[in-house]
Amino acid sequence: MIKEKIDFSVVPFEYQMCLNPKCPKATTCLRQLAEQSAPEDLKYWCIVSPRHLATLKGECPYYRSNTKVRYAKGFIEILDNLSRKQMQGIVPYLMGAFGRRTYYRVRKGERLLSPSEQQVILNILKKHGVKGTQEFDAYIDDYDW
Repeated sequence: MIKEKIDFSVVPFEYQMCLNPKCPKATTCLRQLAEQSAPEDLKYWCIVSPRHLATLKGECPYYRSNTKVRYAKGFIEILDNLSRKQMQGIVPYLMGAFGRRTYYRVRKGERLLSPSEQQVILNILKKHGVKGTQEFDAYIDDYDW
């Protein structure tokens, strides 16, 4: 089986890597794939303790699938299609869900929205009577680190 190679430059800073290549899910775990992709000149690593891993029974709580998920980028178009009255009712709930500063960042697409965050927005819209399928401004498939 060919092992997936990850561009180490996309691995988040201080991402906890796993040193257990014998794990049954090693070939699909981002922590193991990041470790395998680490450059030789990397001086310091952030790892999940092998001693701690040895004490675990059952499913590994640190497992991160290498299946990419669909992130949304911005929702200005959704807001533009709302009436003024709908917007006045919905925006406070969106700000409450994300916080004021983060709301503006996710609205403009400066910060991506995870699938669960997308669902929060869609639920708020539905609760306030917005009908039909809503599409975010753009979508990006990426790892769920």
